Amino acid sequence: MHAWTKLVVGSIFMTAWAGTSGLAWAGPMDGSRPFLCAVTAIVECAAAGECERHIAADETAPAILKVDVAGQTVTTGTARKSAIKSVTRLDGQLILQGNENGRGWSATIDEDTGGMAIAIVDNDYTFSLFGACTFP
Repeated sequence: MHAWTKLVVGSIFMTAWAGTSGLAWAGPMDGSRPFLCAVTAIVECAAAGECERHIAADETAPAILKVDVAGQTVTTGTARKSAIKSVTRLDGQLILQGNENGRGWSATIDEDTGGMAIAIVDNDYTFSLFGACTFP
């Protein structure tokens, strides 16, 4: 992973998103209370079409994200924060969006299963993060 890629992923996802399907479950993931997400996979793609898969265990990538919809923040374990600018609930999905450092991000979380997908978009690269969310 390129050094600036690590910075992009870490700074935008100043929160850790997603997890595994084996996480404890307690009600709908509708944003009514804070939750945690664990990132399990990251795919980085360049504008020319080359893509590279990364493991979420990389120390430069966020592993756990704390999502506080009411507080409008996503926070990483290192206490970096990214503001949630838009929240939508649609067809059983919680959709969160924001921007930071010239990049946009969008996250979709299944309200029933906690399954999560996040896209971070730059003009030269995109990052797709996958995982699952649960309540602490």
